[in-house]
Amino acid sequence: MADLVLTGGTVVDGRGGPPVVADVAVADGLVSAVGAPGTLRGSRTVDVSGKVVSPGFVDIHSHADFTLAVDGRAQSSVAQGITTVVTGNCGHGVAPVTDRSAPLVPTNIPGWRAAWDSAQSWRSFPEYLDALRARGVGVNVFPLVAHGALRLAVAGFETRALSAGELSRLRGLAAEAMDAGAVGLSTGLEYAPGLAASTAELVAVAGPVGERGGLYASHCRNRTDAIVAAASEAVAVAERTGCRLQLSHFVRRPTSSDRSIFYQAVDVVRACRTRSRMDVFPFTHGPTPLPTFVVPMSLRDAPRREVARRLADFSLLETLDQRFVDALAGGEAAACHVASDGSDGALVGRTLGDLALEWDLALPEVVLEILRRAGDDFYDAVVVEPVFADADLRWALAQPDFLVMGDGLTGALDGPLAGHAMCASDWGYVPEMLARFVRDEGLVPLPEAVARMTSEPAAQIGVTDRGVIAPGYRADVVVFDPARVGTPVREDALVALPSGMDEVLVNGTAVVSAGRLTGALPGVVGRA
Repeated sequence: MADLVLTGGTVVDGRGGPPVVADVAVADGLVSAVGAPGTLRGSRTVDVSGKVVSPGFVDIHSHADFTLAVDGRAQSSVAQGITTVVTGNCGHGVAPVTDRSAPLVPTNIPGWRAAWDSAQSWRSFPEYLDALRARGVGVNVFPLVAHGALRLAVAGFETRALSAGELSRLRGLAAEAMDAGAVGLSTGLEYAPGLAASTAELVAVAGPVGERGGLYASHCRNRTDAIVAAASEAVAVAERTGCRLQLSHFVRRPTSSDRSIFYQAVDVVRACRTRSRMDVFPFTHGPTPLPTFVVPMSLRDAPRREVARRLADFSLLETLDQRFVDALAGGEAAACHVASDGSDGALVGRTLGDLALEWDLALPEVVLEILRRAGDDFYDAVVVEPVFADADLRWALAQPDFLVMGDGLTGALDGPLAGHAMCASDWGYVPEMLARFVRDEGLVPLPEAVARMTSEPAAQIGVTDRGVIAPGYRADVVVFDPARVGTPVREDALVALPSGMDEVLVNGTAVVSAGRLTGALPGVVGRA
């Protein structure tokens, strides 16, 4: 007899086929049977008639590396039906840590506050995974090893080519991470320290990843007028190493002068000789840590307190990052909403333009004033900025090879992460996709949308036993009401419970039951 039977629901199994009314039985952490309504028996039965039963959602692009170490419950994820997160994206990662990088890693992780430094109890990548397992997690965690963490470990923020010995060390650290349970390598080539890496360096470091069947996930060098060249570099790394390829939030930025080059770049990715996918979140605004806007690497290669001291000096205005200069020219900067101010939260929800008027400062001075107020927590100063034109977002969401993801953190309603958020996706990307773009606007059929948030990302990270409702698969299962599902989050209000997510199982254990968070920690960490 099964432990649980979900009876009478409409099963959307994650493989893209038509919905079927059926019972789903769960036993010993697995989906044990799918059968006609009324044919399965269990110790407990939940009537889910009129609701959708789907696989748990897989967020292939998360930055929850450190928030999971602070609070493993992942309430913001499980509340919207996310049962698996892929961490370590955009080259940002919390492991491995060396004597060289220990004071630098917390200054390169979006949202990390000085008060949470004590959560970093690990040095090696295997020790990091063990730390997550020891504290317990509410979601499954399949991490990428971040190229930025590897480069910091040997060269800090130095803008130079690595020696042969240093490259060999990076390759060894990448291999160690893969053998410990990582699913791939990520790069952040618009950010420090990744922007200092050559293509040859990326190929060298990704080599052990491809040998182990891993993923190369890249926040590429450029998503404006040089996006075709950036896509070509990512494809070259994947093809030369045998990695599967994932292009992160791969939609042109509004400052791009020519939409046609975006379509050319997508064609370049689609022509990759290894399996390739792109991804996008279902909002026009996305997260950006303010230091990445303005702080050059030459000012970052120091402990947190020293960098904070440097940021208090307005002479930094003379060395503004070119990306911020472009944002100013394009009018994007004024429309950025403060997601986290690194301080008491008084600025959260405000736009940089509003603050410029209130403080009678130019926009660059507003950014530096926010960083100055944040002090040691300057990397917890994050804005959500207009990153996609609506037409480009809709085009990407309609493409079958664009996976739908979050690009955020894990948050909580109470405890050390209460009220902490990086973007609207933290609490709302799944319900936004299901409500707005599937139910209300019909942009994407429900079976396809579910597949692009379940089985497709699972396959992309090389996980073969999740993402599908079928006997023998892990019982990561979501029950949602298609009429009620939705989210109230918006750019100036990032923390809010979604509606319509009634049951969420992770490995057969309820993390949401009858719409309530249970606090259970049944997630697994790392690829076996």
